[in-house]
Amino acid sequence: MLRTIFTSITIVLFLYTNSQSDIKMSNFFLTPISYNPAYAGSSEGVTLTSIYSTQWVGFEGAPKTLFINGHGSFLSSKTGLGIELMHDEIGVTTNTKILANFAYHINLTKKWRFSMGIKAGGSWYAVDYNRLSIENPTEVNGINRDVTINSYHIGTGFYLHHDNFFFGVGIPNLIKSTYYDAYKNVLANASPNYYLSTGYRFDLRDDWYFQPMLLTRITKGAPINTLIAGTLNWDERFYASLNMDLKSTIGGFLGIRINKQFLAGYSYDTSINAFSTENGGIHTFFLNFRLDDYWQRKRCGCYSF
Repeated sequence: MLRTIFTSITIVLFLYTNSQSDIKMSNFFLTPISYNPAYAGSSEGVTLTSIYSTQWVGFEGAPKTLFINGHGSFLSSKTGLGIELMHDEIGVTTNTKILANFAYHINLTKKWRFSMGIKAGGSWYAVDYNRLSIENPTEVNGINRDVTINSYHIGTGFYLHHDNFFFGVGIPNLIKSTYYDAYKNVLANASPNYYLSTGYRFDLRDDWYFQPMLLTRITKGAPINTLIAGTLNWDERFYASLNMDLKSTIGGFLGIRINKQFLAGYSYDTSINAFSTENGGIHTFFLNFRLDDYWQRKRCGCYSF
């Protein structure tokens, strides 16, 4: 009985962590390279971004996630390179990823550009059984062992865009994997996630613009999930956005560019389902640093980070 309960808990924890590893954030526009490697080198110059998010505030063992990524154009104006680090914690589980991104950008016409990208790296998923409180640990063999699962990732994607519009398809990981616990039980089968993104920037007066965006995730065996956001930007100095996960959360983001290089921001999201009364929401802190573009290119109409 204990083994059945323990295995069930581990499955739930793993499934949630695995979904988190796909970077399903309501503020999806803050880290586009995580969904689509073709974004590498799409913004002007070199950009470095860090994001820290804590979810389900008030719950013991609630998820905490750290993203660090950087990308830019290197070697030529058509070549984009990027790197990502993600560390996710929930309960007694951790999931860490290190990924590299490569993108190639092509000028189709004077206005339209096309970029293709690939992503590759590895991840380490671990369960620390020593942090679990088990009344009779001797009933389950190997309960004191830690389990670490290593896996590889290969992904791809593309963007079609001009100064104001973009459409992209990204598959962060093409490899289907099967994960086992310490007792050789199958915990989950990870299938590829397909992300479709699009948006349009409306130029307003006095250096203001508004950009509605949409991200849809499609994966086998799960309902289609759609995230929407609308960002108001003034002269690349002030950012305000409203975002929504149609099935679970709604929130807002405020960002201020301290000077030409640094941008700091904060977002808060709250549940819009029955879970809203049981947690303190989601807090996300954002910091971005960028350098001018050596190649003097026009940026992608995708995002700003």
